[in-house]
Amino acid sequence: MDSGALRIVQDWYRTGNPDLLSPDIEWRVLESFPAGGIYRGRDDVIGRFFPSVKAHFSAYETHPKTFMADGETVITTGLYRISSPSGVPGEADFAHVWTVRDASLVAFRQIADTAAINARSMRA
Repeated sequence: MDSGALRIVQDWYRTGNPDLLSPDIEWRVLESFPAGGIYRGRDDVIGRFFPSVKAHFSAYETHPKTFMADGETVITTGLYRISSPSGVPGEADFAHVWTVRDASLVAFRQIADTAAINARSMRA
């Protein structure tokens, strides 16, 4: 297990520090997720993805539960805790697949219960 890769992913969840993202990160979010699609580069993720997805909810939090690392790949499972624009709370399961290279997050892929998420988003 590459403890360096695991530490970097854990640091991301703990701090959200954009410096952990590679300037060239590929960020893949399910098309059925609010603000879904492919984002390329740190500026696109921070400047476009996060503001767009958070605009769909009155609360949006990511709570990782488990971490599995193998070389430069780290898989995280957990819960999104979200609230609809009117404040109705909900939860949705997720799995995130990260690629870490040269002490930087270079790729992200999301798998999630988008039906539960969309039931609480502006799409509902």
